[in-house]
Amino acid sequence: MTKAPSPWPVVVLLYLCGLLAAAQLGKLSALAPLIASSLGLSLPVVAIAISLIEVGGATLGAVAGLLAHRLGLRRTLYGGVACLSLAGLGGAWAQGVTGLFGWRLLEAAGYLGVIVSAPVLIAHHAEAFGARVQGLALTLWSTFVPAGLALGAWASAGMAAAWGWRGAMTAGGIVAVALWAVLWRAHLPDHAEAPADTRRATIKLPPAMWCLALGFGAFALFEIGALALLPTLLVREVGLSAKAAGQWTAVASVSGIAGSAMAAWLLRHGAGVRWPVMASLGLPPLLLFGVFTTAPQAHVAIGLAVLLNMLGGVFASLAFALLPRLASEPGQMVRANGMLAQCGASGSLLGPPIMAACVQAGGWTAAAVFGLIASLVALPLAWHAASHRTHRLVTEAG
Repeated sequence: MTKAPSPWPVVVLLYLCGLLAAAQLGKLSALAPLIASSLGLSLPVVAIAISLIEVGGATLGAVAGLLAHRLGLRRTLYGGVACLSLAGLGGAWAQGVTGLFGWRLLEAAGYLGVIVSAPVLIAHHAEAFGARVQGLALTLWSTFVPAGLALGAWASAGMAAAWGWRGAMTAGGIVAVALWAVLWRAHLPDHAEAPADTRRATIKLPPAMWCLALGFGAFALFEIGALALLPTLLVREVGLSAKAAGQWTAVASVSGIAGSAMAAWLLRHGAGVRWPVMASLGLPPLLLFGVFTTAPQAHVAIGLAVLLNMLGGVFASLAFALLPRLASEPGQMVRANGMLAQCGASGSLLGPPIMAACVQAGGWTAAAVFGLIASLVALPLAWHAASHRTHRLVTEAG
């Protein structure tokens, strides 16, 4: 008797592509002091190089989704991983700010290519195995940023200690080349592609999908903004060392994976999603008032920050799981994922400076107030998206 095929080898391979892309977010952050010293650059200049990877997603996410739809998802994914490989190897030989920025922009193009293609490939591939498997696969995908960012920072810091920053970047490039070779030989199934006859069609998204994307962007504003300011709060107001503050911030970031596991449990048991979506979006800003305050107790601030990001992981996972439900027509999934990526990247790019300006203007509580306002904007949008068509994400089938 022939054993039924499993969707997970392909899903895990595509997830590894996401981890590789997200690792580029943490890589340069970990190497920034070494690069600044070696190339004679100021830390603000290196900080610009770090943020360049989000610029593409914030400005071109939707366009990239449409382009991937026309070029083919597999070609876009192969090209994205190839760009990450070349940028990793080339960046190791940068001699100044021009080279550093140039290779970083190529890395940004690779990052964008992966994030607009891989989740759609996962959704199309897992669809044949049932709605529940599809939801779980997309829930796994939703963890790629915190997991990849932490992995990239940890691995780059460790390799830099042994081989210097150029050696660390070279090693990262070699890993990317190896993954590209495995991806090329894997021969992703043809049904993972968007239908050829829809590639030139005008793709319209339902209003609920726009609501989900905009709500996700508002969520990213305060979620990423709070995470970015947490180390400063822990140093200035709690009195932790910079090293300890960074470690606890990493713990808070990775706690989002536990939130994704909670979302996966909900999906597995066929739970309704409206109230989990509302709770995981509405509670974090309230917790901010216990974190962003003058002289908070260390265990309180850290504990609430971990809980805040865990709830954020629940919302992010359910948002990705909603994609195939809201973008069910041929070709819609690619554009919908591009819109979600663009709104999320925009929030990630704008959140930290806006919340920092709030702190400077009105103290830490002002940043918490901004988070609450952003949440109040996102809540009705998320409610509309989660209420679309049916109250359940999955059926008993699959």
